[in-house]
Amino acid sequence: MKLLSFLLVTLALAGCTQAPKENVITIGFNPAENADVVENNGKAFSEYFVKHTGAAVKTFIATDYTALIEAMRAGKIDFAFMPAFSYVKAEELAGAKVLLKALRGGRPVLYSAIIVQEGKGLKTLADLKGKNIAWVDPASASGFIIPRAAMLTKEKIDPDTYFNKQVYAGSHDALVLSVLNGTVDAGATFSNDPEGKEGSWHQYLKNPADRAKIKMIYITDPIPGDTSATTEKFAKAKPELVEKTRQLLIAMAKDEEGRKLLKALYHIDSMAPATAAEYQSVKEAAKAVGIK
Repeated sequence: MKLLSFLLVTLALAGCTQAPKENVITIGFNPAENADVVENNGKAFSEYFVKHTGAAVKTFIATDYTALIEAMRAGKIDFAFMPAFSYVKAEELAGAKVLLKALRGGRPVLYSAIIVQEGKGLKTLADLKGKNIAWVDPASASGFIIPRAAMLTKEKIDPDTYFNKQVYAGSHDALVLSVLNGTVDAGATFSNDPEGKEGSWHQYLKNPADRAKIKMIYITDPIPGDTSATTEKFAKAKPELVEKTRQLLIAMAKDEEGRKLLKALYHIDSMAPATAAEYQSVKEAAKAVGIK
């Protein structure tokens, strides 16, 4: 009995060293690139978060963009790094509340670029008629929704009849590789600038010779940057924790370790305040492509 009592007391004391249940939060990460890379970066971010807030953190690595939305809808995550359309959909389905937007190169926006292999004789969208194209994911703004909407509304091109074949690569890095390897003729991915000098192909292709094999032939209008978001419900229940998280994300750009983590996560330079109204253009583009 003495041994049992000792064990019970020991366990109780051990439990006291753990973070209170109400301080345990789950952060969701979108699968913009290889899942293993996102998972490792997510864990590193969580460790940084714990060190600076004292809150215990769990990470949730979504298998695809829709899974991230559904996780927030089901109350499985409290915060998430969400691409523009994922946030828009989560706002509708899960009461998502945008906190911050990503800045890259000082820009609060990004673009969608259509890329092809150099030397294939492909110079404009007109050259892609009857060719094969890769999109990233049906819920990706830069990898599907925005470029498809631009084709339908501005270029008067119906992708379903214009292209011979359309496929989903699943992530931006996989899409870049599919274009590089010639699996598809073209692909839609992100660029941080309208000139295509800081596109996904520059980030994912480490060999300069490989980067030189990719060129951009089309660029869209600006897309509001991806977000850090929570839910209205969580914000009301834990306002201090939400504000502490928001301030930490902003402050990361001023801290060397924080800057490295933001870069590793999603190639972000810093984060700035955002409002739901800034994402209206994404909602309109989604309607244009028939996403409700």
